[in-house]
Amino acid sequence: MNKITRYLVKKIRSSSDIETTQNLIEANKSVPFYVSATWNQLPYSYYAYGLYHGCRLAKALGLKTVSAIEFGVAGGNGLVALEAHSKTVEKLTGVKVDVYGFDTGEGMTPPRDYRDMPYRFKQGNYKMNVAKLKERLANAKLVLGDVGTTGPSFIENHSPAPIAFASFDLDYYSSTMDAFKIFGSDHGDEYFLPRIFMYFDDVVGTTISLYNEFVGELAAIQDFNNQNEHIKIAENRAFRNYNINFSWYHQSYVMHRFKHELYDKYVSKASAESLSLK
Repeated sequence: MNKITRYLVKKIRSSSDIETTQNLIEANKSVPFYVSATWNQLPYSYYAYGLYHGCRLAKALGLKTVSAIEFGVAGGNGLVALEAHSKTVEKLTGVKVDVYGFDTGEGMTPPRDYRDMPYRFKQGNYKMNVAKLKERLANAKLVLGDVGTTGPSFIENHSPAPIAFASFDLDYYSSTMDAFKIFGSDHGDEYFLPRIFMYFDDVVGTTISLYNEFVGELAAIQDFNNQNEHIKIAENRAFRNYNINFSWYHQSYVMHRFKHELYDKYVSKASAESLSLK
C-alpha cells in the first residue's frame, strides 16, 4: 500500500475535498481497484465494490468460482460494466466470476398494482437491443423473459456457482419479489455465499419517484425479510465509517443467510494478540 492509498483508506477525507481526492485517484494509476470503487471513480462503482468484496469473502471461504447477477439489464450498459469488472476482480482475487443478466428484452411488463409505482414506471420502458448487446458481451449470459418465469427455474437450468453479488434494477415491487424467489430457503447452500453483497437501484430517488417502504424495491425488501426467518437483507453498514457520501452507499445491502453452513466460518484477521496492551 503506497502513501496515497494509505492516506485515502485510513484517513477518509472530508466531503469538501471529494473532487480533489477523485482527481488525485484518477491521476495516480497505482491506487487499488477497491479504493477507486469506494471513491466512485469507476463505471458502475457500486458493481465493482460489491463484486470485489463478494469475491474476497469467497476466497476467504475457500471457494474458487462465484456468480454475479444483474436483475434488470435494460440497454446493457451495467451488464457490460459488470463483465469488465469481473475480469479485474478475477485477477485480484483468483476467484472466477460467472456473470448473468436477467431481463425481458422487451422493456417493462405492465404494473400489477400501486406497489409497482405506475406513476413512475410504465410498460415498455427500458427496451433492449438484444442482438447489439450480445455483440458487446464476451461471456456473460443473458436470461431473457419475465423474471416471474425465468427466476424460479434459474437454479435448475443453470446450476450457478455460489452467488456473491446481485444488483436489482427491476423497478417494480412485483418483479423484485419474483427475483427474490431465487434466494429462498428451498435452494441449497451450494448456490449462495453466506453473505451476498447486493445493490438496489430504486431506493434513493427524487421528488418524482418518492421511494418508500410501502412500494417498490423497499417494500419488496421488507416483505422478503418478513417472509424469511433465517434469511435477511440488511443495510451495508460499512459505509457508516466514512464521512464521504455517495448515493450508492445508501443503495448497498447484504443478504445474510444465517443457517448457511459457512455463515459462522471465521474470516477475520483478528487474533489472540490483537488489541494487546502496549
